[in-house]
Amino acid sequence: MKLSEINFEDDAFKACVLATGFENAEGVVELTCRKQKIKSAAGIEYLSNLKFLDLTRNELTKIDLSKNSKLEDLFLGSNELNSINLSGCNELTYMEIFINELEELDVSSNPLLETICANKNDLESIDLSNNKELLDLRLSSNELTDIDIAANDKLTRLDLDKNPLTESVKSQLQKLESMQVQL
Repeated sequence: MKLSEINFEDDAFKACVLATGFENAEGVVELTCRKQKIKSAAGIEYLSNLKFLDLTRNELTKIDLSKNSKLEDLFLGSNELNSINLSGCNELTYMEIFINELEELDVSSNPLLETICANKNDLESIDLSNNKELLDLRLSSNELTDIDIAANDKLTRLDLDKNPLTESVKSQLQKLESMQVQL
């Protein structure tokens, strides 16, 4: 599909996509649109070959990346996100979604994730049981009271600072010697 035929909701997002210089949506593999005051990424579903996406420091409140199955690296920090759909992103390995308003984050469909940076959100829980490749987990300044990392044997860095974790969870996590733990 030609990029010019896609009905983008947001003019700033459309301008950034068109600035890639590609004529067809299939040609867009990387997209960086930082600080563009983008409010909607509707139309991104047509960028089916997208592997790298950086929409840091915009005004997004929601984003649906379920059709971007080739996405590997995702940067959505400093937005206003309260909803994100990553269900089709099976190739995703790196994700930065810090400083948003997410209360939940479903990463169950992202088994290759190695890094999650979701500091400064409103996360109350997170299921990491399908993320066995996880190396780096940064979830400071959220609302987590409990976390289960039993399935995350490869984890080398864990940042849970400024969360209302229960004392029993803190005690268990402090016993971990194979990784850098910050509580």
